[in-house]
Amino acid sequence: MVCEEIMPTGDLEAFLKKKDAGFVETLLELIQKSGQKNSAIYKKANITKQHFSKLINDPDAKPSKPTAIALALALELDLDGTRDLIGRAGYALTSSSKFDLIIRYFIQQKNYNIIEINIALYEFDQSTLG
Repeated sequence: MVCEEIMPTGDLEAFLKKKDAGFVETLLELIQKSGQKNSAIYKKANITKQHFSKLINDPDAKPSKPTAIALALALELDLDGTRDLIGRAGYALTSSSKFDLIIRYFIQQKNYNIIEINIALYEFDQSTLG
């Protein structure tokens, strides 16, 4: 016999109100804290103005993993900051992915140059950023 417990709707609604800021809200806050303009960030991330605009105008937007990482790199976030930002879009950096390891290597080296990172990704047959 399976005993099913039904959670009252009110409790779930209260629980959902504790939701953290999403990817877009966090991204915009990080850009503001950096003191840079949006245009500087999307250019450093190697994404188009149109793509960036579409992303920030949808509070529930979920960018691709490469786009989320490119934006974290453009902001020159450390490993914890990168994990937090991309985690808000539902992604992680793992030790089982060559792509993720390359990204981690460059962040740990404090090398945020998208072109250099893309060259390394290409050399190891991985998808590139931006």
